[in-house]
Amino acid sequence: MKMKNKLSIILFALTLAVSGQNKKLIDFTPSYLTDLNRREFNDKMLSTLFAEKVGTAFGGSNDLSLQKFYASLDANDNSLSVGVNYDSRRGDELKRLKVLFSGGVKIKSKDKFATVYKNGDFQENDIGLTLKGTLIGRGIICFGDKRASSGNGIIKDREESVRENRVFLLRKYIEKVAKFNEGELDKLQYETEVLKRYDNEADGIEEILKKKGEEFYIAMAKEEIAFLEKNKMYRSLWNHWLSLELYLPMGDNNYKTTRDIITDALKKRNFYPFSASLLYNNMLLFSSGESVFLKLAFGLKNNNNIIVDGIKTTPFQTTLIGAGNTTVVISSDDGYKTEYDKFLTTLITIEPSFFTLNNSLGFSPAVEFNQGKYNKTNWKLGIPISLKDKEGKPKVNFEIQWKEVNKFSSSDHFVGISANFLFGDMIN
Repeated sequence: MKMKNKLSIILFALTLAVSGQNKKLIDFTPSYLTDLNRREFNDKMLSTLFAEKVGTAFGGSNDLSLQKFYASLDANDNSLSVGVNYDSRRGDELKRLKVLFSGGVKIKSKDKFATVYKNGDFQENDIGLTLKGTLIGRGIICFGDKRASSGNGIIKDREESVRENRVFLLRKYIEKVAKFNEGELDKLQYETEVLKRYDNEADGIEEILKKKGEEFYIAMAKEEIAFLEKNKMYRSLWNHWLSLELYLPMGDNNYKTTRDIITDALKKRNFYPFSASLLYNNMLLFSSGESVFLKLAFGLKNNNNIIVDGIKTTPFQTTLIGAGNTTVVISSDDGYKTEYDKFLTTLITIEPSFFTLNNSLGFSPAVEFNQGKYNKTNWKLGIPISLKDKEGKPKVNFEIQWKEVNKFSSSDHFVGISANFLFGDMIN
């Protein structure tokens, strides 16, 4: 029997059993069947599944997070990021996740401390605003039979199993709704009417019943997703998203530079370190615990030779020779001995990632092409490791890296660990 006919018979029999009651009943089944007929797999349930998968794919500050609040420590640039996310569903878990907006602040940290005020002065040089908008794709789920290694016989008939489980769940939740309508509806209606007498802003019975129906729908959707996950009843999931990210400092960075301390005094230079990035991500997850990600990033940033060459400050002193050839230090300051040069740099980054062992261990090479006055190629080889909680969500992510970073006239090789620690749940 076809899926549509089987569901229609169950729906008719169960709605017939509860007919004749108060017409103001909870009933989500017409909406459910309509959604189901639009696509082979219920679009709203698929959206719920993808929202969870997309939101837990990565843990880096430049990646996607669906937590309402987030905070992270990024070892790459010694910064603390704190912010908030707004998604297009506005709390409605049955809507498809289409757009995500993020906003927050990034504070440069030194010696494990992010300074906002120092000696009564606001440290705007070390603080910037982060803004990010993301468009998220619809996603594709692939079922596919699991066959024996010999090629003879099917071990898992995933698609048919999902359909049969859907029939079971629909029957189960129609019976739950009927039980609620019979045992709880009168009490709910009475409480709503009493509240409405004293609070004109309170929801009426129609709005409350609609919300209750959505709660049953969401519960059934999550139960079907749990069935998919627990029994590995899909072969793969694919999705993609496009992000535009801006970093806007609240103040300039200040450099004191000189070409020659003997002939030239230190001169103050103002530098505004803004950056913008357009990122495209692909995600392919397998129920067997492997996954493949691909990130393409196109960026523009304000740059200078001090940053590129990693020039360190030098202490400079202004002295005065007094009587008896005594030398007196009349001022002391730190500065950079260099011909200061600032410029714009455009960059393209390609970073694939491959994960195994339930997406806990991976391999992630990356290459970065810089264009403009700084025209160098950097690369890294990484082994990302993700430590997950009991629900399988990543909580601590770090990567063992070997990378080459080029300067104007030389290059450095590094071997170490890049770490990112998410603790959004502690805030949420």
